[in-house]
Amino acid sequence: MEERNLNNHITICEARTQAGVRRFWAELGAYHARDILPRDEDRENLVYFLGEEYRSQIEALRERERDRLHFLFFRRGEEEIGFAMPVIYDREDGKCFLLEFCVYPQFRGNGTGRACAAALLAWARERGMAYAELNYGGDPRRLRF
Repeated sequence: MEERNLNNHITICEARTQAGVRRFWAELGAYHARDILPRDEDRENLVYFLGEEYRSQIEALRERERDRLHFLFFRRGEEEIGFAMPVIYDREDGKCFLLEFCVYPQFRGNGTGRACAAALLAWARERGMAYAELNYGGDPRRLRF
């Protein structure tokens, strides 16, 4: 994993090893089940996001040379506190599109999300980001963030 200290307290680590990528997929799946699609009526969508078709599509984005998707973890000290999946599109004016952004539940409600977002935006600016876009799915709670 590559580490960069981009905020006074938040470090961004990119998952580059097989173990890091496996851990990212585990956290992403837990996030979908816990935070995004937790209801019984969401089951069909959850099965898709936990399945091989979605995984292969995301891995193809992560493996391409240009406009590559990144698996990033947020850390505070030695503690992992969340993750993000950004893509910076240099072909689209430097748009940074955030497919996923998660602060683990035990770290929410105290400004940690804002600190992680600031660190992520600094990381993205270093890589050519001109502006950012977040897929919030119409959820008012996510829109506030």
